[in-house]
Amino acid sequence: MIATLGGARLHPALGYRAESVEPYPDSPAWTVVAASGPADLVPLWTCETVTVLSSADGSFLEWDAEENEPWTIWPDFADAVRSLLTDLWEDEADDAARAEIARLLLPAGLIAAALVPEER
Repeated sequence: MIATLGGARLHPALGYRAESVEPYPDSPAWTVVAASGPADLVPLWTCETVTVLSSADGSFLEWDAEENEPWTIWPDFADAVRSLLTDLWEDEADDAARAEIARLLLPAGLIAAALVPEER
């Protein structure tokens, strides 16, 4: 839901942390896809020039459009969401909003772990 409908379904607490992916080909998200080589990357959400992408191998990547390689590779979607929720925690977002976002994005059994902020 983050990357669709022009952000119309974006949770207000996400602010700029997870903006919708712009559909035009020269946006940061699509620049990463074009420059990365693999054609199997799908942008999920973006924050300025940084995009979180899904890969056909099941991994998820955090990639800045100004870099040649991803910053982070997560083995699954729950880890990517945990990173997003940690960003929100660092931004001092309301805990209830973070929990609501986790419930919207993850199965019930993965929510508690995703709400524990990462050590950075």
